[in-house]
Amino acid sequence: MPASLITTPAELLEQIVIFAAHQHRQGPPSVLRSLRLTCRMSNNALSPESNSYLYLRLFKDRFSPCRDFPGGQLTVDNIEHELRKRFRALQRVRRGDVADPDILESLSTIYIMMLEDDGRNWDQLLWAQLPVFMTRFLRERLMVGAETNNGWPTENEVNVLAVSIFWLMSCSESIRDETDELRREFVQLLSPYSFAGFRYPCFSGLEYDFRPSENSPKTVATSVHGEYSPIRPVSTTICYFGRPVSFNLPPLAPYAILVHFSRLETRPLMIPPHLPGTRAEAVANGISGPTKEDIVYFNTRCKTHFPDTIYGNRFDTLLKSRRHDPDWTRSIRDPLYRSPSSLPGQYIPGTISGRWQGSFIAPYYNVYKDMLSCSSAPSPFPTFGRFPLYVTFRELYCYSPSIPLPLRGNEGSFENAFLPIGCRWHETEASPAGIEFTGENASFKAYYSPPRQEHVEIGFVGGTAGKSKPSAHGAFDVIITGVTEDRYAAAWGGYRYIGRIRPSDGLIVLLREPLDPQMIELGRALFRGYIISSRNFVGRWRCMSGGVHPPEWESVFSLCKDVSWE
Repeated sequence: MPASLITTPAELLEQIVIFAAHQHRQGPPSVLRSLRLTCRMSNNALSPESNSYLYLRLFKDRFSPCRDFPGGQLTVDNIEHELRKRFRALQRVRRGDVADPDILESLSTIYIMMLEDDGRNWDQLLWAQLPVFMTRFLRERLMVGAETNNGWPTENEVNVLAVSIFWLMSCSESIRDETDELRREFVQLLSPYSFAGFRYPCFSGLEYDFRPSENSPKTVATSVHGEYSPIRPVSTTICYFGRPVSFNLPPLAPYAILVHFSRLETRPLMIPPHLPGTRAEAVANGISGPTKEDIVYFNTRCKTHFPDTIYGNRFDTLLKSRRHDPDWTRSIRDPLYRSPSSLPGQYIPGTISGRWQGSFIAPYYNVYKDMLSCSSAPSPFPTFGRFPLYVTFRELYCYSPSIPLPLRGNEGSFENAFLPIGCRWHETEASPAGIEFTGENASFKAYYSPPRQEHVEIGFVGGTAGKSKPSAHGAFDVIITGVTEDRYAAAWGGYRYIGRIRPSDGLIVLLREPLDPQMIELGRALFRGYIISSRNFVGRWRCMSGGVHPPEWESVFSLCKDVSWE
């Protein structure tokens, strides 16, 4: 009898699909649709109801393994649903329609694919021509709605995801291939999100609340720009493997700031010809401030890290997707998970310890004041200069049975970097040195020490970031201290830092003071930001004024870790 699809066993049809799919691993397997359309028998044989194993194999063939699934074990129905949703998103992006009515579903799907990517997801996104699509989106869609918003771009769900994806897909090669004109266009488009902190928060929750909850009281101030703290899209519900899941949207500003810095870094700082060549020459001639070699060092070494950056240390042993643990934890959380302590979820011990280097961008005071007092966005958006920034951080932990620092309410503690008002601290003489806090009127004592070895190693098990369970190492709180090393202080000024990590989302809040008491006019400043999965510490800093009101002046910063120091 002649061969016929009608008589072909389902197992053979499955092998035909798998074999054909292997020949073209990018995009939806067209052979599956073609075979299902040939006749009723083949359609039934290759349907998810009849051949669930086929769809499981196709998912594993096309996509990186998914993360721990929120809410229970995956079923074949879950996988088949996610497979179809991802293929739909890829096809929409490949069509290039930035005004597609389902673009929110597409972008949320792609954002999660990038956080889960271990190589295969990116292959699919390249097939969909994602870089071309995102460039077109920023140029044609990002400013939609600005004409009815006094010229300010909106921070809606679609724009949040678009800018986040744009940063996550960035690399040194893609930026090098951009024209100067395109780089300037990106900087102009994203500058409002970067600098206008009075309109675009840099944080996932109220920045002044150490333990935010749904019932947390919100202190509201008003300006010509509306409420402060500004209202931003916080969460939405997405369909993830066929189940509704609460999805916490990342703040847009940190990603806009990273895009901004990575483009500015293509233009090195100019070296004034009158500067001394070296530090020794400067000392010999009684000259303070930067030297030519200081600026050369900054231009060559202080670069923003990208998600695919190779560090040359133990961080390289992590799967690519595990580098995104902080962003993943902030976005999707298992509803059944309850943290047994106040430590930030998925925070890898030792992440911030070490030397950090980068820069900050300081707006001119009068220009910033004009933006703050005028409801309309400036056009074109003003540009500002970069200034080098160096700090060496230490992590200190409160281990059981010690009791962490108390925090009675939030009043005033935010401007003290989430430390109790009136407390004092000093480094102990123990080796390695810890830090001891004493409350006002000796109302409490708390001791924090460097991370224990088993604590540091718990985050790196078998080449992946293990689930750091606070109960396993007995740590309950994290204090960060920092200082500018002498070499950099001589060039750019010296400061000391102290602060705390907020448990709910890993927000780092640091109080900065000048090392030299005679330079007190430089004032105290408050740094607030996150360590993004690309291992950049990014955020904003402000002078100590305003409380929960919009600061009169605010700067953006981006620091990356100097792994040669480790």
